[in-house]
Amino acid sequence: MQFSIPRDVLVNALHQAQSVVEKRNTVPILANILCSVTGSELSLSATDLEVGIRITLPVERAQDGKITLSAKHFVDIVKELPAGLIEVRKKDNNWVEIVSGKSRFNIVSSSADEYPALPSFHEKHYYDARSEALQDMIDQTSFAVATDATRYHLNGVYFEQIESNIMRMTGTDGHRLSFVDSEIFSDMPELKRGIIIPRKGLLELKKLLDGANGTVGLSFERGNLFARFDHTYLFVRLIDGEYPDYRQVIPKVTEKLAVIDREGFNSALKRVSLLAHEKSRGVKLSLAAGTLTVLSSNPDMGDARDELDVAYQNDPIEIGYNAKYLLDCLAVMKADEVEFLFKDRFSPGILRGKDHPNHTYVIMPMRI
Repeated sequence: MQFSIPRDVLVNALHQAQSVVEKRNTVPILANILCSVTGSELSLSATDLEVGIRITLPVERAQDGKITLSAKHFVDIVKELPAGLIEVRKKDNNWVEIVSGKSRFNIVSSSADEYPALPSFHEKHYYDARSEALQDMIDQTSFAVATDATRYHLNGVYFEQIESNIMRMTGTDGHRLSFVDSEIFSDMPELKRGIIIPRKGLLELKKLLDGANGTVGLSFERGNLFARFDHTYLFVRLIDGEYPDYRQVIPKVTEKLAVIDREGFNSALKRVSLLAHEKSRGVKLSLAAGTLTVLSSNPDMGDARDELDVAYQNDPIEIGYNAKYLLDCLAVMKADEVEFLFKDRFSPGILRGKDHPNHTYVIMPMRI
């Protein structure tokens, strides 16, 4: 096997493939990237068995064959090579030679026969999805996904059809809930039930969308999500389980409303949370007519307070929240002002961007 390729083209593709590679090395071969040359095309493949990627690149002076190389070593070597053409050639006894200019490396590879086969990407029906809208949905939900392995069914976002042409993406960890509705498909897929996309697969899909303009192809088949953009293909094994009925925690009655400047609220929370308890990150929001006061207190460090002018005309109230949960939401909102809706200090509160009703954030209060 042999191929030549510009260094910059190869290093960009390797970085994309490396992020999928199994980090824990429970199966040694999964720490490698599979390089396969057919004709004048090089395919780079990586998988951890839950997420997989295949990137196809044009190459020169090619000779058919397959090798697998340590993802870390391959990336580290290529990114340090000088700009220009890189030549990769398989030698005897699974040794691989990498040459660029006067630089030459000989590294050990593993047999390509041991590498797990990725599913077929081509014989699928892909539905065109608006990449910008899909990326916004991921940004506005992925941060709320649970990371606790014991709550496996919450370790991903729930993707479902709620109207004839509207899709909803939902993320929750039990303490906060974020969901967003958007029209992303021109031709709607037939999803008879919602699917749970694991967090890692979702973040890899977002990386694919970062370089996409216009649309990206999505396909849903036998417990897998497939994505296609240009010459890059991604597959994600979906979480098999029942997503909880998140609608039960969305407050049906919110009697009080405060309209708050998002940037000012964000800055005040960052400052005051510096003295919040390190574990709970708890801050207190004190609302009175026209004023929001943000407070924190830590017996070991001291206390802090900040004040904002807000549009609020209801009775005074104090509510405790985890500052990180508030900051995470404000970071992905695009509106200049946010609407804070709530019933009382014991009930979940709702945050929405003013004039952006498609994104809803529900947050549970805490005792401080």
